Amino acid sequence: MLKTVLSKLLMVMYFVCGALILEAVTFHILGMGLMPEYFGYNFAIIMFLAILIFIIPNFTAQYIIYTIILGVQVIMIYVNYSLYMIYGDLFSIDMIRLLDEAGAAMTSNFIYFSVILQLVLVYIAIVVVGFMMLKKCKKDKIKIRQHYSIFNVILILAIQCFACTYYIDERLYINSLADVDSADYVSSDTFLMNTSFMKYSSYSKFGSYGYITNLLMGMNDKIDEEVQKATIDYFNSGEKYNYTDSEVFGIDSGNNVIVIMMESLEWFCFGDGNYDSGFNNLSYELTPNIYSLIYGEDYLTDPNNENLDNDSLVAKKFFAKSKTNYSEAYAILGNYPVGEGMTDIAGDSYDSSLNAFNYSMPGVLSSLGYNTSYVHSHVISFYDRNKTHSNLGFENVTGKDGVLDSQGNPVYTGDDLKWNHWDAEGDFARNAIDYIIPTDYDERPFYTFYLTVSSHGSYAYNENEADCMRYQNYVRWGEDDCIYNDVTGCWELKDKDASIEDLTPTEWYANVLKNYYDTYPSLCEELVYYQCGAMGLDEAIGVIVDKLKEYDIYDETTIVLFSDHYAYYDKLSNRVKGFDDEDYSSIELNTIPMIISSPGLKTFNSTQTDPEDVIYIENTRFCSAYDIIPTVFDLLGISFNQNLYLGHSLFTPLQYSYMENGEEVDMVVYYSNTGGLFCRNVYTYNMTDYIFNGIEEDQEVIDKFNAELKKVLIKMNYIQLLNDNHLYNQVTNK
Repeated sequence: MLKTVLSKLLMVMYFVCGALILEAVTFHILGMGLMPEYFGYNFAIIMFLAILIFIIPNFTAQYIIYTIILGVQVIMIYVNYSLYMIYGDLFSIDMIRLLDEAGAAMTSNFIYFSVILQLVLVYIAIVVVGFMMLKKCKKDKIKIRQHYSIFNVILILAIQCFACTYYIDERLYINSLADVDSADYVSSDTFLMNTSFMKYSSYSKFGSYGYITNLLMGMNDKIDEEVQKATIDYFNSGEKYNYTDSEVFGIDSGNNVIVIMMESLEWFCFGDGNYDSGFNNLSYELTPNIYSLIYGEDYLTDPNNENLDNDSLVAKKFFAKSKTNYSEAYAILGNYPVGEGMTDIAGDSYDSSLNAFNYSMPGVLSSLGYNTSYVHSHVISFYDRNKTHSNLGFENVTGKDGVLDSQGNPVYTGDDLKWNHWDAEGDFARNAIDYIIPTDYDERPFYTFYLTVSSHGSYAYNENEADCMRYQNYVRWGEDDCIYNDVTGCWELKDKDASIEDLTPTEWYANVLKNYYDTYPSLCEELVYYQCGAMGLDEAIGVIVDKLKEYDIYDETTIVLFSDHYAYYDKLSNRVKGFDDEDYSSIELNTIPMIISSPGLKTFNSTQTDPEDVIYIENTRFCSAYDIIPTVFDLLGISFNQNLYLGHSLFTPLQYSYMENGEEVDMVVYYSNTGGLFCRNVYTYNMTDYIFNGIEEDQEVIDKFNAELKKVLIKMNYIQLLNDNHLYNQVTNK
């Protein structure tokens, strides 16, 4: 009997030991130590799986299932490692829906061969050991009737009961660490377990199996009537935006609104080839349209600023530790569902009787009579936008595959719709201009969200990418040595036989070679192709501005430009800015462009103390895409429920401030879906350890950071309950 029991338990021990070995590997390569803080919680889930499969009487079947689960664990180790190396993220359930997109965007630079080799060797060793155990079990010739003997059944039930009881006890213990009605709840491990809102911290505390279990539990976290009422009351008691604190409320009232999210754009895309932290060294040479939006069209002809015609705000501390879909949601919805995707709340399960997004930017503007449109220069099914965005409040949702010519025929078909087969962004804007600026512009105002794609990685020569072909010569040699070919749509050398010595590099290219050729020779070429995408974007902006002027509505339109994230493909920004590949806490690395241009700001600028010195409004508050909706609503004069949005208008004071090198700055806390909580000078991934950037460690700053952080987390908690339980129509934005 004892021999039978030991033989049966051998396969269980094999799986448990294999899972724990792989867990140690995971924690080692992610820098988390050796095992999760709540080891028993993770171990109970492993035991539950082990005994569940142990019920199967066939040893071979057990072995196969065990090795499959361990194989999936190995794959997850690599997925988490690669996600963390790329942009400091970890796996979440919503990523499963994006496998096609991830596969399309994947390049060899995202493949870590040494890690793959190590994981394969570890897995092979585990498989071989398991096979040897399988042979031993088969040698013992345990029959099915022995497998289901009373003793074995009792043993199985006892171990399974132990695992289940231990898991439940651990979960109850963690849930008991904070009162759900307490303000401390959102900074507790209870909140972390139930939301996994900080992925790295959640993984390190609960382990691989615990982390995935928490994600799955969170997706089905329905609430009782009391909590539901508290959630609705929280939003409906939200403070109305106090426009009396704002100097700009309503200065763009009734304006059209165009929001352009610029793929992977950095400030140095608009520069002269000299990287200087953030906004400095801007140049007219390669991106004249963006330059004109910032400085005003008269700046070039009137450098002494005697007759400025400026109408812009430049956010110099705009921050985004995000992926594209996150930043987009922040600017459209004002938040993003933690641990889920937009498809979960606005996709196939959408029910307009429950979850009409009346607080989204398109939802609010549509209710005010605006024509609302979404335009993307890639196929609209990417990230399931074809399923979600019409439900978010957009009347018109158009991708590259939906653009029609004047005869009603598709402009783009076949290979033109494949990943990395991108039209020149300027040409796309021309083809899609009636979608970006609706033809009924003179009948009602419009709001358009336009997502570009031209500067997406990878940054290598690509004959299928039109901007790469169009601008590569111009970026290097400029107008003096190049001529535009109307037939090919590309800038070509005037003298095709000219040697490099005969050509004069642009100021941008000369500076790039001077700054990077000796240390990163390959980076110079990558920057050329990256800059081609930036020039394509600039051309598209020029197309839009020219059409607004043609329609005589440029002075009736508010334009917002912002980047979704830094250029993490090929670690381009890390190399240009001088940051390590594993630096995920830097504020500067994640500081990218945001510009607002509007006629109201022109009037506002003219009221400043020394208007002749005002080239643009310089906003140095730490801000993010969360702030776009409140800021635009402020400009348009739209009151709103502040509890519905995670951001703030850039024109209003905030509750807390602190000193940064002698300067008083607002305390703004930003939550990143890819991991961590930031303010302008502080980062934390677990609300226990703090990394300071630009200032010395200061307990007073930590206290104010934590106070603002708690307000953000409370709001996030209620927003999550709002998303999970589809309570939108019971919430007012008034």
